[in-house]
Amino acid sequence: MKTLTAALILALSPLLVSAQPSWVKSARRGIVTLYAVQQRGDTLSCPAFFIDSDGTLLSPLKPLQQASRAWATDEKGTRYEVTRIGGFNSTYNVAKLLCDVSKRKPSPLQANRTPLTEEQPVYLMPSGEEDHVAKVEKANDHGYYTLEATADPSLGGNPLMNQQGEVVAILQTPLQKLGSPFYALDISFALSLEMSAMDVNSTDLQACSLPKQLPKEESQAKSFMYLCQGDTETKVAYADDFIAAYPQSSSGYVQKAECLASAGRYGEAESAYNEGLRAKVSDQHEVLYSRANVVYQLSVEGKQLPESWTLESALADIRKAREMSDLAVYTLSEARILYALKDYDGAAESFTELTKTNMRTPDVFIYIAQCRENAGASKEEILALNDSAVACFTKPYTAGAADYLWLRAGTLKDLGRYRDAINDLNDYEHLLSGNLTDNFYYEREQLELRARMFAQALADIQKAIQLSPSEALYYAEQAVLLYRVGETDEAMASCRRAIELDPTFPDPHRILGICLSEQGSTQEARAELQRAVDLGDELAQGLLEKLQ
Repeated sequence: MKTLTAALILALSPLLVSAQPSWVKSARRGIVTLYAVQQRGDTLSCPAFFIDSDGTLLSPLKPLQQASRAWATDEKGTRYEVTRIGGFNSTYNVAKLLCDVSKRKPSPLQANRTPLTEEQPVYLMPSGEEDHVAKVEKANDHGYYTLEATADPSLGGNPLMNQQGEVVAILQTPLQKLGSPFYALDISFALSLEMSAMDVNSTDLQACSLPKQLPKEESQAKSFMYLCQGDTETKVAYADDFIAAYPQSSSGYVQKAECLASAGRYGEAESAYNEGLRAKVSDQHEVLYSRANVVYQLSVEGKQLPESWTLESALADIRKAREMSDLAVYTLSEARILYALKDYDGAAESFTELTKTNMRTPDVFIYIAQCRENAGASKEEILALNDSAVACFTKPYTAGAADYLWLRAGTLKDLGRYRDAINDLNDYEHLLSGNLTDNFYYEREQLELRARMFAQALADIQKAIQLSPSEALYYAEQAVLLYRVGETDEAMASCRRAIELDPTFPDPHRILGICLSEQGSTQEARAELQRAVDLGDELAQGLLEKLQ
């Protein structure tokens, strides 16, 4: 029986071969095996196929999702390294890859983008077995086909051919291994896959270290390059890709240089900037602006830089950039560099220029104030600039005005205009209600004390104590205010609490000595004043001498 069966098979084999289309054997040469080495060390493999002689390879996506490197091998053992992921879709488990074909061109399959119809004959590869389309559905406006044959999970990623030997779809790996039909994704879907800016950090390929191809549209490619997360080498590689695609744009050179500079590779960064300047890019001023900013930032951080990278060289770069395109942001950069060079008058002049642009912001007036203060300007001039900063907001103020009110209050305090300063702090309190610290209430209490607003000052120091009940200074301040309003016993209790918290703090001993003296407890008063003197309080020394 065994001999008969073998003979029968041999007799039938010519019929089986003749039933296959003539193109099957040559089509098999276009099918390769994709190998993907995983981050954990093992290697996954799956069928794939070339769709052109330039190295475009279509394959399942899953083996690549945690891959550190990948390559395709044809039937002759020729190895084609995967250089880029050109596009992918995790829903349909398909990827378009780019391979290095410089050593040998592959044998690609010819694609036919004509959609399939129901009952149309198709051929499963690599066997060449005939099948038919049982059902036609849509996948992102492309065909998604159910075949009559039962799926073989090992064939996922192989091409589905038409009668002319053209690829019409890519076979899908079934989710259910037993009894499920074959599904196939229209070849036009796979060929349409491209990268977008949002794919650069896709979670589907988060663990894959294979580089991705830049999007074809320049603005998308630029966003892709800027959004890339990864190490310096990865970012520089994408910048090099961008430079190769768009050599007349400054963006690639700038991105490359800034990545290298942030990694401390200053010589390479300088070379990237010079490359951009030699290329005579259309927006050369952006290269100069970037280099000026990088040198400025690294200089103020105290980094050890090349001799050619100085604040003076940064100033020369930004001034040249301004000659080419006088953008407000360039003026801001010039102002900051001048300030770092301690050219306060020059910095103030540049900052003042910004007040005539769309960068007229409260911060600009504060920067001018800092410059003028360092140049020795009067407090009145600083106040006028503080007023201009606050005037950028309209009443009722929003929370954004809070910092500028605080700064103006400080200048008003320096000018002795305590009540005006208190008004600014009242507005500040209103804007940041619920987010205030004990220091705010202490600072306002100090102003209220000088303005002889004792009731308000007492209320504020009590709020400070509520927020920081272990701060001895606040109890001493409360004691002063209680004494001022005639609450001597309460003042003494507050002094004693301050002494409990910090026995080395002289002020509460002095204040307690004054209170005790007023009550006629001279001996106890002398003892407290002496403790204050021993702790270094000079004021207590004079008071003690008067009690002798």
